[in-house]
Amino acid sequence: MIVRVVDIQVRPERLEEFISATLANRCGSIAEPGVLRFDVLQSEQDPGRFLLYEVYHDLAATEAHKQTAHYQAWRLAVEPMMASPRQGKAFKVLAPAEPAEW
Repeated sequence: MIVRVVDIQVRPERLEEFISATLANRCGSIAEPGVLRFDVLQSEQDPGRFLLYEVYHDLAATEAHKQTAHYQAWRLAVEPMMASPRQGKAFKVLAPAEPAEW
C-alpha cells in the first residue's frame, strides 16, 4: 500500500470553489478499484490549508488515479485557486498492513 499526503494552500477568496471541486474529485476517487481511502482535511487554524490523505493499493493504482477524467478536471480547475504549488509526499504503510483494515 502507498499513502500520498498532499499539502495545499488555497487563496482565501477561492475556498468554497476549491472545496466543491475537491469533494467532487474525492467522489470519483473512492470509486476507483485501487483507492482504499481518500480523505479531505481542512486546517482549523488556517482555513486555506488543506491536506489530502490518499491510500492506494499499489503504485499502479496511484498512476491509474492520475489518468482519470475526474482527477484531470480537478487538477485544471484548482490550479489557479492555489496560493502556492501543492506539495505531495508518498509514504510506505507499516500499519495497518491489510487493506481490509482501512
